Amino acid sequence: MTDTQLSPEGDSPPPSRRLVSPRALGVASAVAAGAAAVALVFATQTAVQATSSPQNAAATPIAADSTDEDAPEKAETIAHPATVAAAYDQLSGAEVEYVRYLGAQDAAFAAGGDLFGDTGLQFLSTDVADPQAYTDGQRRLLSLYYDYATNETVSMIVNVTKGKVETVERASGTQPAPTDAETALAWELLLDSDLSEPLDQEFATLTGGSALTPGSAEVELTAHSFITDAGSFGAESCGVDRCVQLLAQVDGGSFLTTTTYVVNLSTSTVLSVS
Repeated sequence: MTDTQLSPEGDSPPPSRRLVSPRALGVASAVAAGAAAVALVFATQTAVQATSSPQNAAATPIAADSTDEDAPEKAETIAHPATVAAAYDQLSGAEVEYVRYLGAQDAAFAAGGDLFGDTGLQFLSTDVADPQAYTDGQRRLLSLYYDYATNETVSMIVNVTKGKVETVERASGTQPAPTDAETALAWELLLDSDLSEPLDQEFATLTGGSALTPGSAEVELTAHSFITDAGSFGAESCGVDRCVQLLAQVDGGSFLTTTTYVVNLSTSTVLSVS
Protein backbone atom coordinates (compact mmCIF):
# COMPACT_ATOMS: atom_id res chain seq x y z
CA MET A 1 0.00 0.00 0.00
CA THR A 2 1.44 3.32 -0.92
CA ASP A 3 0.62 6.95 -1.06
CA THR A 4 -1.06 8.64 -4.00
CA GLN A 5 -1.50 6.67 -7.21
CA LEU A 6 -3.44 8.47 -9.90
CA SER A 7 -6.09 6.31 -11.49
CA PRO A 8 -8.01 6.47 -14.73
CA GLU A 9 -11.49 6.35 -13.21
CA GLY A 10 -11.41 6.72 -9.50
CA ASP A 11 -9.37 5.94 -6.47
CA SER A 12 -8.45 2.75 -4.38
CA PRO A 13 -7.55 0.99 -0.88
CA PRO A 14 -8.06 -2.35 1.35
CA PRO A 15 -6.59 -3.81 4.77
CA SER A 16 -8.13 -4.37 8.21
CA ARG A 17 -7.93 -2.58 11.54
CA ARG A 18 -5.83 -3.86 14.45
CA LEU A 19 -5.00 -7.06 12.59
CA VAL A 20 -2.09 -5.39 10.81
CA SER A 21 1.26 -6.58 12.16
CA PRO A 22 4.20 -4.17 12.25
CA ARG A 23 6.64 -6.77 11.04
CA ALA A 24 4.20 -8.01 8.39
CA LEU A 25 3.71 -4.54 7.01
CA GLY A 26 7.33 -4.30 5.97
CA VAL A 27 8.55 -0.90 4.93
CA ALA A 28 7.55 2.72 4.47
CA SER A 29 9.00 5.88 3.03
CA ALA A 30 9.69 9.26 4.63
CA VAL A 31 11.87 12.16 3.57
CA ALA A 32 15.08 12.71 5.49
CA ALA A 33 15.87 16.06 7.03
CA GLY A 34 17.83 17.60 9.83
CA ALA A 35 16.45 19.49 12.75
CA ALA A 36 16.76 22.70 10.79
CA ALA A 37 14.63 21.36 7.93
CA VAL A 38 11.60 19.87 9.69
CA ALA A 39 9.14 21.94 7.67
CA LEU A 40 10.64 20.65 4.43
CA VAL A 41 10.33 17.07 5.66
CA PHE A 42 6.65 17.53 6.41
CA ALA A 43 5.97 19.09 3.03
CA THR A 44 7.80 16.40 1.12
CA GLN A 45 6.52 13.45 3.14
CA THR A 46 2.97 14.00 1.89
CA ALA A 47 4.04 12.90 -1.57
CA VAL A 48 6.03 9.82 -0.54
CA GLN A 49 5.08 6.21 0.10
CA ALA A 50 4.03 5.43 3.65
CA THR A 51 3.98 1.66 3.84
CA SER A 52 4.92 -0.65 0.99
CA SER A 53 7.49 -3.21 -0.05
CA PRO A 54 10.57 -1.38 -1.34
CA GLN A 55 11.77 -1.72 -4.89
CA ASN A 56 15.13 -0.29 -3.86
CA ALA A 57 16.01 -1.17 -0.28
CA ALA A 58 19.00 1.15 -0.30
CA ALA A 59 16.75 4.14 -1.00
CA THR A 60 13.66 3.21 1.00
CA PRO A 61 13.58 3.57 4.79
CA ILE A 62 12.14 0.77 6.89
CA ALA A 63 9.02 1.53 8.88
CA ALA A 64 5.92 -0.23 10.14
CA ASP A 65 2.63 0.31 11.85
CA SER A 66 2.68 1.03 15.57
CA THR A 67 -0.68 -0.27 16.76
CA ASP A 68 -0.05 -3.98 17.30
CA GLU A 69 0.97 -5.53 20.58
CA ASP A 70 4.43 -6.39 19.25
CA ALA A 71 5.23 -2.86 18.07
CA PRO A 72 8.64 -1.56 19.22
CA GLU A 73 6.92 1.24 21.14
CA LYS A 74 5.37 -1.38 23.43
CA ALA A 75 8.52 -3.35 24.14
CA GLU A 76 9.85 -3.40 27.70
CA THR A 77 13.33 -2.74 26.39
CA ILE A 78 15.28 -2.86 23.14
CA ALA A 79 19.06 -2.91 23.34
CA HIS A 80 21.31 -0.32 21.75
CA PRO A 81 22.68 -1.68 18.44
CA ALA A 82 25.98 -3.48 18.94
CA THR A 83 27.35 -1.61 15.92
CA VAL A 84 26.27 1.93 15.14
CA ALA A 85 25.99 2.65 11.43
CA ALA A 86 27.85 5.53 9.83
CA ALA A 87 26.01 8.80 9.36
CA TYR A 88 25.23 8.12 5.68
CA ASP A 89 24.46 4.39 5.89
CA GLN A 90 21.03 3.03 4.99
CA LEU A 91 18.62 1.93 7.70
CA SER A 92 18.36 -1.53 9.18
CA GLY A 93 15.24 -3.05 10.70
CA ALA A 94 16.93 -3.47 14.09
CA GLU A 95 17.98 0.17 14.11
CA VAL A 96 14.47 1.35 13.31
CA GLU A 97 13.07 -0.78 16.14
CA TYR A 98 15.57 0.74 18.55
CA VAL A 99 14.78 4.30 17.47
CA ARG A 100 11.05 3.69 17.74
CA TYR A 101 11.54 2.29 21.23
CA LEU A 102 13.57 5.34 22.26
CA GLY A 103 10.93 7.66 20.85
CA ALA A 104 8.27 5.96 22.95
CA GLN A 105 10.26 6.73 26.12
CA ASP A 106 10.04 10.46 25.47
CA ALA A 107 7.36 12.37 27.39
CA ALA A 108 6.00 13.79 24.12
CA PHE A 109 5.10 10.29 22.97
CA ALA A 110 3.03 9.37 26.02
CA ALA A 111 1.26 12.74 25.93
CA GLY A 112 -0.10 12.07 22.44
CA GLY A 113 -3.00 10.06 21.06
CA ASP A 114 -2.98 7.43 18.32
CA LEU A 115 -5.30 6.43 15.51
CA PHE A 116 -7.60 4.39 17.77
CA GLY A 117 -7.83 6.87 20.62
CA ASP A 118 -5.24 5.14 22.76
CA THR A 119 -2.34 6.81 24.56
CA GLY A 120 0.80 7.38 22.51
CA LEU A 121 1.67 9.02 19.20
CA GLN A 122 0.80 7.27 15.94
CA PHE A 123 4.03 6.17 14.32
CA LEU A 124 4.35 7.01 10.62
CA SER A 125 7.91 6.42 9.41
CA THR A 126 11.64 6.67 10.08
CA ASP A 127 14.49 7.80 7.85
CA VAL A 128 18.09 8.90 8.16
CA ALA A 129 18.38 12.51 9.31
CA ASP A 130 20.36 14.64 6.90
CA PRO A 131 24.02 14.24 7.98
CA GLN A 132 24.86 17.58 6.37
CA ALA A 133 22.82 19.33 9.06
CA TYR A 134 25.40 18.22 11.67
CA THR A 135 29.16 18.43 12.02
CA ASP A 136 29.93 15.71 14.58
CA GLY A 137 29.46 12.69 12.27
CA GLN A 138 27.09 10.96 14.71
CA ARG A 139 24.26 8.69 13.54
CA ARG A 140 20.84 10.32 13.71
CA LEU A 141 17.44 9.18 12.50
CA LEU A 142 14.28 11.18 11.95
CA SER A 143 10.98 9.61 13.06
CA LEU A 144 7.62 11.05 12.06
CA TYR A 145 4.47 10.58 14.14
CA TYR A 146 0.95 11.93 14.12
CA ASP A 147 -0.70 13.16 17.32
CA TYR A 148 -4.41 12.54 16.97
CA ALA A 149 -4.97 14.30 20.30
CA THR A 150 -3.80 17.63 18.90
CA ASN A 151 -3.87 17.11 15.12
CA GLU A 152 -0.16 17.78 14.80
CA THR A 153 2.65 16.07 12.97
CA VAL A 154 5.52 15.34 15.35
CA SER A 155 9.13 14.81 14.31
CA MET A 156 11.83 13.37 16.53
CA ILE A 157 15.53 13.50 15.85
CA VAL A 158 17.07 10.50 17.62
CA ASN A 159 20.82 10.28 18.12
CA VAL A 160 21.55 6.59 17.71
CA THR A 161 25.20 7.03 18.69
CA LYS A 162 24.25 8.42 22.09
CA GLY A 163 20.94 6.58 22.40
CA LYS A 164 18.73 9.58 23.10
CA VAL A 165 16.03 11.79 21.60
CA GLU A 166 17.63 15.14 20.79
CA THR A 167 14.74 17.21 19.48
CA VAL A 168 10.96 17.04 19.22
CA GLU A 169 9.20 19.36 16.81
CA ARG A 170 5.48 19.81 16.18
CA ALA A 171 3.69 21.23 13.15
CA SER A 172 0.01 21.70 12.43
CA GLY A 173 -1.50 21.75 8.96
CA THR A 174 0.99 19.19 7.62
CA GLN A 175 -0.23 15.78 6.51
CA PRO A 176 2.33 13.03 5.83
CA ALA A 177 1.27 10.09 3.70
CA PRO A 178 -1.10 7.65 5.45
CA THR A 179 0.13 4.33 6.78
CA ASP A 180 -1.45 0.96 6.07
CA ALA A 181 -3.28 1.07 9.41
CA GLU A 182 -4.74 4.50 8.62
CA THR A 183 -5.72 3.34 5.14
CA ALA A 184 -7.36 0.21 6.54
CA LEU A 185 -9.37 2.11 9.13
CA ALA A 186 -10.45 4.71 6.57
CA TRP A 187 -11.71 1.88 4.33
CA GLU A 188 -13.66 0.33 7.19
CA LEU A 189 -15.21 3.66 8.11
CA LEU A 190 -16.21 4.29 4.49
CA LEU A 191 -17.82 0.89 4.06
CA ASP A 192 -19.64 1.23 7.39
CA SER A 193 -21.06 4.63 6.46
CA ASP A 194 -24.42 5.43 4.89
CA LEU A 195 -22.55 6.69 1.82
CA SER A 196 -21.22 3.27 0.83
CA GLU A 197 -24.28 1.92 -1.04
CA PRO A 198 -23.12 3.13 -4.50
CA LEU A 199 -19.75 1.45 -3.88
CA ASP A 200 -21.48 -1.80 -2.89
CA GLN A 201 -23.52 -1.76 -6.09
CA GLU A 202 -20.55 -0.86 -8.26
CA PHE A 203 -18.47 -3.65 -6.74
CA ALA A 204 -21.27 -6.20 -7.21
CA THR A 205 -21.54 -5.24 -10.87
CA LEU A 206 -17.79 -5.60 -11.42
CA THR A 207 -17.52 -8.94 -9.61
CA GLY A 208 -20.73 -10.65 -10.64
CA GLY A 209 -22.58 -10.09 -7.39
CA SER A 210 -19.92 -10.31 -4.68
CA ALA A 211 -20.49 -8.40 -1.46
CA LEU A 212 -18.02 -5.62 -0.67
CA THR A 213 -16.34 -5.95 2.74
CA PRO A 214 -13.19 -4.39 4.27
CA GLY A 215 -11.35 -7.65 3.63
CA SER A 216 -12.54 -8.28 0.05
CA ALA A 217 -9.61 -9.98 -1.65
CA GLU A 218 -10.55 -8.53 -5.04
CA VAL A 219 -9.79 -4.97 -3.89
CA GLU A 220 -6.34 -3.41 -3.82
CA LEU A 221 -6.25 -0.26 -1.71
CA THR A 222 -4.04 2.79 -1.87
CA ALA A 223 -4.58 6.17 -0.25
CA HIS A 224 -3.28 9.69 0.02
CA SER A 225 -3.68 12.37 2.63
CA PHE A 226 -6.30 14.95 1.68
CA ILE A 227 -6.04 18.69 2.24
CA THR A 228 -8.98 20.82 1.17
CA ASP A 229 -8.48 23.66 -1.27
CA ALA A 230 -10.53 26.42 -2.81
CA GLY A 231 -12.01 23.99 -5.35
CA SER A 232 -13.15 21.41 -2.80
CA PHE A 233 -16.41 21.54 -0.88
CA GLY A 234 -17.58 19.34 1.97
CA ALA A 235 -14.26 18.69 3.70
CA GLU A 236 -13.26 22.13 4.88
CA SER A 237 -11.63 20.84 8.08
CA CYS A 238 -9.22 18.56 6.20
CA GLY A 239 -5.66 19.78 6.42
CA VAL A 240 -6.18 20.71 10.05
CA ASP A 241 -7.83 17.34 10.70
CA ARG A 242 -6.17 14.13 9.48
CA CYS A 243 -8.06 13.14 6.32
CA VAL A 244 -7.56 10.37 3.77
CA GLN A 245 -8.88 9.82 0.26
CA LEU A 246 -8.96 6.23 -0.94
CA LEU A 247 -8.36 4.46 -4.24
CA ALA A 248 -9.90 1.01 -4.66
CA GLN A 249 -8.94 -1.07 -7.69
CA VAL A 250 -10.94 -4.22 -8.37
CA ASP A 251 -9.04 -7.28 -9.64
CA GLY A 252 -6.29 -5.11 -11.12
CA GLY A 253 -8.75 -3.42 -13.47
CA SER A 254 -11.50 -0.89 -12.84
CA PHE A 255 -11.48 1.51 -9.91
CA LEU A 256 -14.45 2.03 -7.65
CA THR A 257 -15.71 5.60 -7.60
CA THR A 258 -14.23 6.76 -4.31
CA THR A 259 -13.07 10.23 -5.38
CA THR A 260 -16.27 11.78 -4.05
CA TYR A 261 -15.47 10.62 -0.49
CA VAL A 262 -12.97 11.75 2.11
CA VAL A 263 -12.52 10.00 5.45
CA ASN A 264 -11.73 12.26 8.38
CA LEU A 265 -9.67 10.06 10.69
CA SER A 266 -9.54 12.72 13.40
CA THR A 267 -13.31 12.59 13.82
CA SER A 268 -13.95 9.08 12.41
CA THR A 269 -16.43 10.49 9.90
CA VAL A 270 -16.95 10.06 6.16
CA LEU A 271 -17.45 13.20 4.10
CA SER A 272 -18.98 13.67 0.68
CA VAL A 273 -16.88 16.10 -1.35
CA SER A 274 -17.30 17.90 -4.62
